Amino acid sequence: MRKRAVVIHDLASYGNAALMNIIPILYRLGIEVSPIPTALFTSHGGFKGVSKSDNSNFMMEYTKQWKNLNLEFQGIYLGLFTSAQQTEYAKEFLDNFAKKDSLVVLDPIMGDNGRLYSFMKNVDIDSIKDMVKRAHIITPNLTEACFLLGIPYEESISEQAIREYIIKLSSFGPKYVVITSVPKGDKVSTYSYNKETGVIFEISREKLQGSYPGTGDAFTAILFAKLLQGCALEESSITAVNFVERGIKMILDNGWNPLEGLPLASTELIGSLFM
Repeated sequence: MRKRAVVIHDLASYGNAALMNIIPILYRLGIEVSPIPTALFTSHGGFKGVSKSDNSNFMMEYTKQWKNLNLEFQGIYLGLFTSAQQTEYAKEFLDNFAKKDSLVVLDPIMGDNGRLYSFMKNVDIDSIKDMVKRAHIITPNLTEACFLLGIPYEESISEQAIREYIIKLSSFGPKYVVITSVPKGDKVSTYSYNKETGVIFEISREKLQGSYPGTGDAFTAILFAKLLQGCALEESSITAVNFVERGIKMILDNGWNPLEGLPLASTELIGSLFM
C-alpha cells in the first residue's frame, strides 16, 4: 500500500530546514508527501535579511480540491504556524482529513533556549495546545514543553521533573510524547514516553557545540515515518537521534557552515536511513 502524508509547515528555500528537510527524508523512508506551505521564506531564520510571504489565504485551496478528489492520508504532520488563521486552518484540516487510523504528529515549534520565537506574537499558545489534544505524537523541545505546560523554563532540570512534564503533556491527549534538547551537563537527552505502556526511556548523547537549524525537523520527520511504517517508538526515536548526530558530526568534521543545515544530498547521510 502506498503511504501518503500531508505536511503543513513552512518552506524556507535556503538552509535545509522545515519542508526542505522533511520531504526528502519522508520519501527516503517510503512516505509520499503532499506539502501545504504555511509561509514562504527566502531562507530559514538563522540568516540575515530573510523575506517572507504568508500563505494563509491560499491554504484553504488545498482543502477544497483535495476534498473533491476524495484524498486520504495515512499521516498528518503539523509544524510551523505563523498566524492564528493558520492554526485554525490546521484544526479544520484535521476535521476534514484525520481518520480514525490516521497518524497525527505535532511539532509545536514555538521557541528555544527559554524564549519564544518572534513570530509567536501572531500565534496564540492556546491554539497550539488545542492541536496537542488532537495529536497522537508531540515532539516539543524543553522550551516548548514548558510553554505548553505554562511553567517557567529551567535549563537545569531534575529527572523527576522531566518525567512529570512528560506525563502531564500526555494527559492532554497524545499517545506518545517526545521531549528533545534536554540539557544534562556535557550531554543532551531526548525522552520518549508511550502512554499505553507507561514506559519512559532516555537517549543521551554528547552535547555538540553550536546551533544546527533544521535538526528538529529532521528528527520529527524520521520519527513520524518510522511510526507510520509500523516501527516501535523506541526504535524510531533511536534512529532519529542517530541520524541527527551523524549529520552534525559530518558538518563539524568537514568544516561546513552549520547554518546551511544537514547535508541531505550526501549519500553517506541519507543512505543511512532504510525503510
